[in-house]
Amino acid sequence: MCKVIMGESEKNLGFVLYNHLYSRKSKDFTTVDLIPEIKKYNLDFTQKELQKEIDTLVDNGTVSQRVRHYTFVGN
Repeated sequence: MCKVIMGESEKNLGFVLYNHLYSRKSKDFTTVDLIPEIKKYNLDFTQKELQKEIDTLVDNGTVSQRVRHYTFVGN
């Protein structure tokens, strides 16, 4: 793994979110779980904005939607 420095991380929520999900110990999550977790990257997104990015990951098969939660299935 390497450290990536991004000047405008707000414009790259998808990239940050994918890498965060990849590095989590648990592959299961909810949007409520993720809001405080992504704050450590100095990102402040609403649940609606985060949901939009998760929907994109669901559409491309990186995240699987379950009952009441999601599962990260990316490599």
